[in-house]
Parts: sequence; structure tokens; C-alpha cells
Amino acid sequence: MLKEFRVSNFKSIQKEQVFTMEACPKTVVSEYPEHVIEVSGERLLKVTSIYGPNGGGKSNLLKALNAFAVIIKQNSLFNDSIKNENYFPNIYLDNKNTVFTLYIVRGGYEIGYSLTLNLNKMQQTVANPFAGQLAWVVDAEILEEEMVYRKLEDLEFLTLFKRNNSGIVESELLSDIDLIKNNRSLSKNYTFLKYFNDSFVQDQTNADATPIFIFYTEIGSYVWVRRELRTFNYLKDAVEMLKPCLNKSKQMLNALDIRIEGLSFEEKDPGFYYLYIQRKNKDGKLVSMPLTNESSGTIKAVNIIFDILTSPKESVCIADDFDAHLHPKLLRAIIELFASKENESRQLIFNSHDIINMNNKLFRRDEIWFAYRDDDYSTQYVPLSNIVNYKGEMIRKDAVYSKQYLEGRFGADPFIKKGLNWCDE
Repeated sequence: MLKEFRVSNFKSIQKEQVFTMEACPKTVVSEYPEHVIEVSGERLLKVTSIYGPNGGGKSNLLKALNAFAVIIKQNSLFNDSIKNENYFPNIYLDNKNTVFTLYIVRGGYEIGYSLTLNLNKMQQTVANPFAGQLAWVVDAEILEEEMVYRKLEDLEFLTLFKRNNSGIVESELLSDIDLIKNNRSLSKNYTFLKYFNDSFVQDQTNADATPIFIFYTEIGSYVWVRRELRTFNYLKDAVEMLKPCLNKSKQMLNALDIRIEGLSFEEKDPGFYYLYIQRKNKDGKLVSMPLTNESSGTIKAVNIIFDILTSPKESVCIADDFDAHLHPKLLRAIIELFASKENESRQLIFNSHDIINMNNKLFRRDEIWFAYRDDDYSTQYVPLSNIVNYKGEMIRKDAVYSKQYLEGRFGADPFIKKGLNWCDE
């Protein structure tokens, strides 16, 4: 599970920003204890929502996490939306190095992994077409790399490996590996994490290497909830994976008041399947129609449910512009699904403009974050639980968060000049 993510010098994020899913102490934030997953003394949140104005940098935190994961795995199919993302140098990089650091809790360990990169040389290349679509590979110059870990019952972190600017990896625990023993350098765009996993994935008998395999598994469990409205061209492998979820998907859609009788796949073109929804007409007859005929909200709800139900049991669902095309009640139902007592291992991180659901009936104060630009036009992130009033008192748990947000008390609302008019002169 994700505990903490640090990033500096990425897009609008210049100064180091710390985003955490670690719950505040019970003495600070006491509401909704069921929203917290407790693992060997670690208290992690199930849900976090990021609010802020357009251009404030809400999406950039999620994009940083996305870029971090793609660079680690160098898997062109890890996130097929990569082809639509711009990772080329921009004015905010200012020729400085980008640093990503992620701390996770999984398998009895807390593991921290850090990458220092030169994104000014980052580029996208097109690999061979796969399964009828273009595969994109992202190359970045890796300058430094480090992994630390501790067993949850221990207090001190140990260093598992460290990689320097020359691509040389140092590790006392892994010193018998040929690459380390002979001081051979790694390629500038190839992480040691991936190198080790690729080379020794079939040989997991080395207990010293356990944190590497755990961390690699963690990154592979991150699900980027799709923003596009996919309604057709499911491949056979995807259909086989989704078929067991159809009945549960129907139950969830009905719970969201999207009333249907069933879902099914039909092969209309060789090798390509289309998703159909069954409904009853006014005469009580069952009618089947393609998902593409449904509203944007229904299509997105189906996509989100599929993403959630096919995600690994221990996974992190990450959603950019999560509330687009979704009714606030549907959004609320999905948040409540993740926050429920039945969920013991999945997390949801998303950004939103939906202030209807920004309230103390749905969120803990440490589950609401704000993104805003400071005087240097650099994005800052701050949780509601860290904001205090003029008396130095934190926001009360019974406060009307959305009202205070619109009043500008949290510093992350857009200032829009009153009396805008046409400039036709």
C-alpha cells in the first residue's frame, strides 16, 4: 500500500512536495476510524481526494506517480495512456534534476525507493506495433537510485542498494551479483530495480532481495482508472478476465441506480468483442444494446467498475479528473465503496472539482488535500488536517468544508474577477 510519495522538479512542481496516505494520529483526527487500514502499527488511509483550481497542479501529482512507475518498469504497455501524455522538457524543469521517492507498506515491510533523473533528455519512442496498437517507450536519464527498507517490527531502515551517477550499483547484501561484484555500470535509462527483477524473477530464494520483489509487485498493482470512454474492441484476453466480473458489475451498477438486467460480450468482428447491456422495455421484454449507445456517465461508470473489480486485492487505484461525466451520487458511492469496512487493502487517490461531496459526512480531514500555486508559481500540496485558522486552531471536523473552500479559507480556490465583460473594442 502507498504510504508516502515525494516529488520535486516535475512539471509545475518545483520544490519538494510530500503527499502521504498515512493517517493522522487518533488524537488529531478521530472521525471515521473505519477509513483507516492498520498494518503492524502503520495506519494508512483508504481514500484521498485532491482539490484545487484549474492550472493549480492537481493532475501533476498523479502524472508524477505515473511517470515514476513507467520509468521503473520501462514497460510500454504498463499504461497505454502514456502515448497521450507530454513528458518532454518544459519551462518548469529549468535544467534541474527530478527526484521521485515512494514509500510503501507491504508484505511485512516498509520499503522506500528513490530515483534521481534528468528529464531534460527524456524522450518518447515508438516500438513495434502490438495487438493492433502502437507501443510507446519512455526513456529518461537515470542519475541515482536507492532502496531502503525495514521490517515493520523494526524501527531502523537498512540500505539494500545504491546506484551512483556512473551507473555503478553498491550493495553489501547483494554483493554476489555479477553486475555489483565486477563494478559494471547500468545503462542510463535502465533501473537496477528492473534489471534485478528481469534477471532473477525465477529465483526468489534470496531473502535479502525480498524488498525488491515486493516493491516491483507493488508498482505492478497500481491501476490508472481510464479517462477515455471505451465502449468496444475488447480483445479476447480482456474478455476472459472481465467475464467473471459481469454479475458483480451488474450489482454495482444497480446500486448506483443504473438499472440493468445484465452485461454480456459478443464477438462482432474476428478477435474483437463488444460489450452489451440488457434492459427491459416497457413491455417487460429483454432488450440488448451496445454500451456505446449509453450515456457518457454510464460508460464511465462501467469502465471504472471494471478497473476496480479487476485490480489486484492489494492495489492503488489512481484517477485523474475522476468526476468527469459522473453524477455526484455515483462518485459518492464509489468513495464509500473504498472507505467501507469490507475494503481492507485497496486505496483510491483521485483529483476532483466536486465540492458537493467535499463534506464531513464522507471524508476525514486528512483525506482532503488542496493543490495551489505559490508566489513562485510552483505547485504546493497541503491536507485539510494541516490548515489552521487565525488562532492557530485546525479546521473543526463539523465544519462545512465546501463553504469554507469557496470562501477562500484554504488558499486553493480560483480567484475570478467579478464583472467580466466582452472585449470587442
